[in-house]
Amino acid sequence: MAKPKIAIAYFSGYGHTARVAEVIQQGAHTADATATLYDVKSLISQLDLLDHADAIVFGSPTYMGGPAAEFKQFADASSKKWFTQS
Repeated sequence: MAKPKIAIAYFSGYGHTARVAEVIQQGAHTADATATLYDVKSLISQLDLLDHADAIVFGSPTYMGGPAAEFKQFADASSKKWFTQS
């Protein structure tokens, strides 16, 4: 059986969310899964990379009670992709 593929898409303003993403990646490897980290700032132009994942973990710090603007930009840019999949 093939290893599950996990995509970890995150934005980290000060490094804390990046550290959480790295720990999630380590845990996935411990569970015999393949996990890849993606900074959402560079992922916006390569959304097809998420197509091959069996699961996607999203991460963002919260600023003023909501996700970071950079993560929100990614979410907005990728929303059409999620609405058109069957």
